[in-house]
Amino acid sequence: MKKSIKRQNNSGDQVAILIIFIASLILWNTPVIYPIKLFVVILHELSHAIMGLVTGGKITALNVGLDLSGKCQVEGGNPLAIASVGYLGSLIWGIVIFVSPNNLRYGKRILISFAILILSISIITSYSNLTFVFLSIVSSLFILLSAFYIRINIVSLIVRSIGLISCVYVLFDIKEDLFSRHDVITDVTIISSLTGIPGILISTIWLVISFIMIATIIRFSYRKKY
Repeated sequence: MKKSIKRQNNSGDQVAILIIFIASLILWNTPVIYPIKLFVVILHELSHAIMGLVTGGKITALNVGLDLSGKCQVEGGNPLAIASVGYLGSLIWGIVIFVSPNNLRYGKRILISFAILILSISIITSYSNLTFVFLSIVSSLFILLSAFYIRINIVSLIVRSIGLISCVYVLFDIKEDLFSRHDVITDVTIISSLTGIPGILISTIWLVISFIMIATIIRFSYRKKY
């Protein structure tokens, strides 16, 4: 009986996630998905900032606009690593959020640590940009509340949905960077200028990596647990 219940719950979760995924694509350019997009932009820029600090750089500017624009200026550090980690960082953060409900005890700790990390890095690197700090505080509080109520099925589903949509946003982000105006500086153009690799090849590589990581983590999360 227990195995049957677990199997039903697992299938139910998969169906719910699939429905949410399809709905998110349909509602992608609506206010419904906008908060999650804004959240992912914050994660994207924070990833740049963290890598900048890790590689010995100094953050001179860090902000996110309500139009979903983002900017992270780093003095020093490793330019290639800093430019590359934007997509990878956003993807990893999304995956971490998505898998956190897998183990309720460790998932709670992961989300709490995640919330503290977002808030700490935001204040340290962008204390003068009140908009960015405010958005980071709101994001951190939401993650923190989710951590304490992660055992509730609907909360767990919401957390998974945010993680999945965050990962999917990376795919759209890469596409938009690839087809943006030539005079616009993006992660793709920076990586291309540093490596000499054509932007379309860089974008294709990142898209393939993203698809593989997303598919793998979904399969791993919903593997048989009975």
